[in-house]
Amino acid sequence: MPWMMKTNSEIAHIANEVLTKYVKRGGVYKVFQEIMEAEGIKFREVPSANNNFVGALTKGNNGQTYIVINRAIDNEGRKHFTIAHELGHYFLSHQLKQNTFYCSKNEIVEEGLWKDPIEQEANYFASCLLMPEEKVKNAFLAMLATSRKATVKDYLNVTSDGTFGAWVHIRDELTKRYGVSEAALRYRLQQLKLAKFEFKN
Repeated sequence: MPWMMKTNSEIAHIANEVLTKYVKRGGVYKVFQEIMEAEGIKFREVPSANNNFVGALTKGNNGQTYIVINRAIDNEGRKHFTIAHELGHYFLSHQLKQNTFYCSKNEIVEEGLWKDPIEQEANYFASCLLMPEEKVKNAFLAMLATSRKATVKDYLNVTSDGTFGAWVHIRDELTKRYGVSEAALRYRLQQLKLAKFEFKN
């Protein structure tokens, strides 16, 4: 069957089905191993001389499916996003080309869109899987409600001065809770129209 591009709504629905099936409480990154074992996927972290290699969904000659990531990834949030991205290829039924999806660091993008629609779908799946809309929204708004820096009660415009302190508090809590990088969190909040960022790093 030829591949057909999915809508964001369809991708979010598939991610939510995975969450409903496998996650009882806490962040999904805590049960990655459980998900992969239940799906018959073997996980490997491998050393790689190729600095551009981040992760892959691959199938061995015996039909065994593997998720392989570069051991050199030293950011835990980035590592979690990479695993979630490769799970995206798996759960979205992307057809493996030559028995492998080799993903470079330019294709697994935490903070934006990628021109290849298949990689874009896997990135969006990863974002939805790691940071489910309702949970992130509720957590964000609850924290925002305790801050006097919000310009409106359900939206945070982060600038270099007044709202930056509120953002740091929210960022530190939510990146830890969901096991993601700041880049991934910022992009997800922008996707959900909860925040805008106008400060320079």
